[in-house]
Amino acid sequence: MKTKVMILACLFAVPAGHLSAQQQTDPEQKTTVKTQGDSIIIRKGKGDMRIKVYEEQLEEGEKKEVQIFEGVYLEKVDADKRTFLDALPFIPQKKRYNSYDPHCSGVFIGFSRMSDNFLSFGASKEANLDLSKSWEFGFNLLSVYHNFKKNPHWGVNLGVSWGYRSFNIDGNYALLKGDGESFFTAGDETTSYSKSRLRHFFFRVPVLLEWQQKAGRSKVFFNAGPEFEIRHGVKSFSRINGGKKQTVGKGMYVHPVGVNLLAQAGYGDIGIYLRYSTYGLFQKNKGPEVTPYSFGVAWYW
Repeated sequence: MKTKVMILACLFAVPAGHLSAQQQTDPEQKTTVKTQGDSIIIRKGKGDMRIKVYEEQLEEGEKKEVQIFEGVYLEKVDADKRTFLDALPFIPQKKRYNSYDPHCSGVFIGFSRMSDNFLSFGASKEANLDLSKSWEFGFNLLSVYHNFKKNPHWGVNLGVSWGYRSFNIDGNYALLKGDGESFFTAGDETTSYSKSRLRHFFFRVPVLLEWQQKAGRSKVFFNAGPEFEIRHGVKSFSRINGGKKQTVGKGMYVHPVGVNLLAQAGYGDIGIYLRYSTYGLFQKNKGPEVTPYSFGVAWYW
């Protein structure tokens, strides 16, 4: 016995009398599978889906196709979208290019710096930092993204991260607070400072435009955009005259909100980043005129 299964996909926007004309105009995807003595024909197109099953039988010595089943699926089906037919192993799978992988969630660690001018990468003359011990660490709490369906190489990422940043001050110096401002001061014959540092915690919200391209088993990517930063828990520490570490100032007239420029690049789940503040760390006329920036590595998931 030869069984023929015909799956007819058509739009019901017109009366049933015009059904055949509608089928001629709708694009169809056709697959034929032949087995031992049987054949299966599957047609899929736009519109509501109707499934009819025919069985080839002998009646009075003649072969006739007898309908043994009919099912109607009222939900609209787009030929470019996945349906239950795509799960069948004998249906040719349409290659899908829209596999955008955002690089926003993850853990990052890097070095912290201060410069005298915006986009200057030289060491600040006002802040004598121990560069090997000035660092930042953070991780992502939340991330969402939107990719462009017509061009899956591009997307926009939005995230929320939390972390810690420390600026270690080298030599016999400390960052103190007094008379309405913060200032770096050097030790003298009566007072010495050691292991001084300025630290703060932060929440950051990056908004990044990302480009990515398949390369081997993973993807190469680059993204950049603004990042909004909320600073909290600002403190200045130092050891005075070799004693225990103590807090020498809180708040320190640091800007509570910052706006950074963030750029990241990498391959697969590993990347590097550069973050640069668009304005000074301290409020105007209330602290040294220094601009923070940082760079490091990140692991994305």
